[in-house]
Amino acid sequence: MKRCACRLDANGIPHLSKNQLETYGERVLRDFSPEVLLKPQPMDIDRLITHYMGFSLEYQYLSHNQVYLGITVFEDTEALPVYVPELDQAKFLSVKKNTIIIEGTLADNPSFIHRERFTEGHEASHGLIHPEYYRRKAQIASLHDYCGGIYSKPAFPDLSGVDTDGKRLKGEAWLEWQANYLASVLLMPRPAVKRLRNLIEPKGSPFWHQELIQTMVDVFNVSEEAARVRLISLHCLPT
Repeated sequence: MKRCACRLDANGIPHLSKNQLETYGERVLRDFSPEVLLKPQPMDIDRLITHYMGFSLEYQYLSHNQVYLGITVFEDTEALPVYVPELDQAKFLSVKKNTIIIEGTLADNPSFIHRERFTEGHEASHGLIHPEYYRRKAQIASLHDYCGGIYSKPAFPDLSGVDTDGKRLKGEAWLEWQANYLASVLLMPRPAVKRLRNLIEPKGSPFWHQELIQTMVDVFNVSEEAARVRLISLHCLPT
């Protein structure tokens, strides 16, 4: 698995710009599945997680109201809280380190496939670029007998932040921005996106950008919102 070489701050947060995330994401894809860079197609995010990264992928109900869509567990735990719908109550789960858990309701409903794929990409990105941060956080948590430091636990991925300057963010907000941006790179790699744009824009239709967004949705199996944000980040849409 390709490691991400970058500067870390005192807390283990990597300093990664858009360009660095683009470069690293393409290195990962070139190592894992180079054809996705050459021919626009859906990236097999499940296989990236389980075969390339060597992580386990599980589905659990993470809360009663879907406030959490995914978790990446970085250290063994006997006390990961999950929700049991049949009993309408929580229980503690034993989970091994290097496990990604996706909210079960995303798998229950086929209409959530785009959100499921982006959440997997988001959590995979935590596993690729943030293990040192969570390792340090787990060490601190262990001193206080607190398990909260052993896993990432974001709420709904904020796609609106993908195109902002991540360096303006602080702490875990920056981590979430990085995970969102890298997820977009993995699911919609820049070379493949530009190939699509070059195919569609020359047609000359005044609505070519709408056709491009819909083509992105169909080809990469992502949401319309994710496609639009990705195109904006690559300066592929008219302003």
